[in-house]
Amino acid sequence: MQTAGEILKKYIPESAIEDVLKILFAHKELHLKITKSRRSKLGDYRKISAYKHQISINYNLNKYQFLITLLHEISHFLAYKHYGRKIKPHGAEWKQIFGNLLQNFIHSDIFPEDIIPDLLTYARNPKASTAGDGNLYLKLSQYDEKSDTQTKYVFELKTGQIFALPNGIVYQLQEKRRTRYKCLRLSNQKIYLIHQNAEVYPVKLDDL
Repeated sequence: MQTAGEILKKYIPESAIEDVLKILFAHKELHLKITKSRRSKLGDYRKISAYKHQISINYNLNKYQFLITLLHEISHFLAYKHYGRKIKPHGAEWKQIFGNLLQNFIHSDIFPEDIIPDLLTYARNPKASTAGDGNLYLKLSQYDEKSDTQTKYVFELKTGQIFALPNGIVYQLQEKRRTRYKCLRLSNQKIYLIHQNAEVYPVKLDDL
């Protein structure tokens, strides 16, 4: 049977394993579940019962994104334990706990040098998702295992370009609105906002 350390070695940088295990072993009521990929979230935290709490992380994240997401969800558990359920999910209490916890892991034997400056900035005021920090998100994405080299980020497309999301729905890129783009869904001619860092598939008109 594999040990907890051997399992974690598949998902997070090896130099972070000891400190992560210390946190998990200090809270026996907290259980880690590694799940299939979910498009709507990278991980989550939930209270199962008075004596059991669970965090789940998508299995297919790269090691750096997995570690950040794991610390993100552990921080939800710690915020609940310290402040109860009346606080906002990503409010000041969670931000402080997560920011402090994350900073303990930001050093060069865990994260690549090119990620560290943006990660330090992110840790000072964490957002609900790393996708909310464009620079950090893109740098983390460079370490993903790309299954399809034909994908692009929305911000790389030209105005008017046709593209498809992974679910197959086809859009035309229109104007930018802060971190999202107005996009016309061709099937119903309605406008939707799509994040600038979403990975999409460029489509030629001849393919439609």
